[in-house]
Amino acid sequence: MTRGPAAAAALLAAAALALPALAQETPETPEPAGDRETAPAPDPAEPAVSDALRAEIDRIVDEKLSARMSELGGAASGGGATAEAPPPVSFTLKGDFFTKVLLRNNTSGGCVSYGNPAPEGDNFAGDNGICSELGLTITGRVSDRVEAGAHIQSRFGAEWADWYENGDERDGADGSGESLGQNHAAYLQLRGVYLRIAPPIPTVRSVHVGATDLGMWNPWTIGKARYTERDNARAALLDGSFGAPFSYTLGVIALPKLYGGPGYTTGIADPLIDNPFWQRDFAWAAKLKHENDWFGLEHVTSAVLDEEADLDDPDAVGSTNAIDPRDGAVVTNLRYVNTNHTLELESNAIDWLGLSALVGYSYSRTDDALVFNSVSGAQGFTPAPMGEHHGYAAVARVELFDPADIDLDLQLEYFNIGTDWVAVMGSRREADVLLTDGFVDGQVPTLNVANEFQDFTEAFYEPVVGWHGTTAVVSWRPGALELSGEGTFLEYNTDTGAGSLDTDKTYPDFLSTDGMTDTDLFTFANTNDRGRDPRSVYHEHQNRRTIITVAKGAYTLDVLKTVVLRAKSKLIYDTDQRDQSIEEADNYAGLLFFEKASVEAPITDEFSAALGYGFDAWFEEHRSGEVIAGAADYPSYVTLKHKVFTDLRYAFGGANLWLHVEYLNKDLDATDNRLDQRGLGVLRAIGTVSASF
Repeated sequence: MTRGPAAAAALLAAAALALPALAQETPETPEPAGDRETAPAPDPAEPAVSDALRAEIDRIVDEKLSARMSELGGAASGGGATAEAPPPVSFTLKGDFFTKVLLRNNTSGGCVSYGNPAPEGDNFAGDNGICSELGLTITGRVSDRVEAGAHIQSRFGAEWADWYENGDERDGADGSGESLGQNHAAYLQLRGVYLRIAPPIPTVRSVHVGATDLGMWNPWTIGKARYTERDNARAALLDGSFGAPFSYTLGVIALPKLYGGPGYTTGIADPLIDNPFWQRDFAWAAKLKHENDWFGLEHVTSAVLDEEADLDDPDAVGSTNAIDPRDGAVVTNLRYVNTNHTLELESNAIDWLGLSALVGYSYSRTDDALVFNSVSGAQGFTPAPMGEHHGYAAVARVELFDPADIDLDLQLEYFNIGTDWVAVMGSRREADVLLTDGFVDGQVPTLNVANEFQDFTEAFYEPVVGWHGTTAVVSWRPGALELSGEGTFLEYNTDTGAGSLDTDKTYPDFLSTDGMTDTDLFTFANTNDRGRDPRSVYHEHQNRRTIITVAKGAYTLDVLKTVVLRAKSKLIYDTDQRDQSIEEADNYAGLLFFEKASVEAPITDEFSAALGYGFDAWFEEHRSGEVIAGAADYPSYVTLKHKVFTDLRYAFGGANLWLHVEYLNKDLDATDNRLDQRGLGVLRAIGTVSASF
């Protein structure tokens, strides 16, 4: 038996703990380091120790040492078991540096392409500007059961050109440096404050108080907050388990006062409310989940409750009740209620087969006395229809993962979302709930879509409220080639047949209802006639069918450091008979082509580049117009768009640089020459520099 010096030292330390019971038989004589078989003979003056007794000492010492090392989280000597040590009290600080450059051949200035769509606008959106941000993430581990953290972020919009901006807002621009407001002064803002505890309570795994991205629910009920709002939500969450197969999550979430209700508000600036009360507006949610080797089953329930003071109560601010006595308490009424319930089943018990299904029910009700009718009074801009509505949703998907062992996958999906489905707190973006490529980049189950506070390179999202159809996607990967094709058939539960839908007082239409949305040149006010608002799902007269086909391919060439060729072709055939009482003059027919090709290659280990070309051709008959005195006036459009773009990326030493440059040319020729947009040319670029430390 051979031991090194370190092992011998550990042996001596453990022996002091292990051998008191053997003190009478085993004198505390240190064992010389090195190979015991070649050690010097013991001194005749010391008591002799037999080989059998020494072996027993070794065994006891090894056992005691192994147990002690396991308690400390290390490996025991002699190949014993290991155990994870409790994490020590710690404090960590992480930083993120980010700078963005926006350039375009116009004279607007700002740090984001699409800012606040409210009529008041903002003072940070524009196409030319350089802005820097700093984020600091603080995490403190108080003990092995308690963690606290926060995120400190500089306010968005501080341009490089704002040398002397101190954040004291004045009317108009002046030379004092006090003109643009707090967001341009780069003050650090405290965000993302939370405390997480794992208490010794049966079934409870953790209690979370404070900031959260709400990613524990699902897009149909309480959706995960988009990236720019990842620290904004505040909630109290209880997560637990009744054993490995069963778990639960309970939560109460503060409503966002600026979009979490009808009229994009929970009472703020509502003309019907004198004293908006939003501090007690909450969403309540519960999730129950069961998982086994065959399937997973998840139920989520959420309830959005927006309450306001009852003006019949004499204690309420603004009350005209001078008859009843005051009692120091104020009765509240529910301004808005929205509940959502989903049941989702998933199974991957068979390696080559994936099954999933979701069914949902929604309830939405507005109080006419406390909700300003944005359908009739604000041009239809509201994420919830007025009145009381019961809605449903159903999605089922079957996925075959190369069952024939020829690198061929097949996905099939059926979806049916009712006209009255309402999920005011569902996912607003960064969640794609359907398999189809759709009209734009992604699909979400809410009218509360967030296509703002983003740049021209980012994805646009559209609601799937009222969609009913099927999608099939086939993917094949023979070697270096990747191919896929999609076919989708769409009809709409929002169709009106020979009747009409009340878009004057009940269902919001978002003003712009017709034509393919041009997300390349998007404006919230539709000043460039860029087609349908992505949120527009309700039409007074609609009898619509849509077919979407998509073909995509990529081929990797084993040359240089690999070169990837990509191509995508999408064709949408969209028809709408609109008002069936009018013969042909208002019938819409759109044949929409989207073509894109690119080549990508790493030039060096740090630098990569891509070059691409896109071409869109939209032929839209009777695209948009109006009916005057029974006569339909719907001009036709031919839209051609060419886009040349390049992407350059450089990563070195922890720093990441990205530059996207594109030239876009749009030519719109309408049968009404007043609507023409001929030879519109846009040269624009976005670049970022970032590093984490």
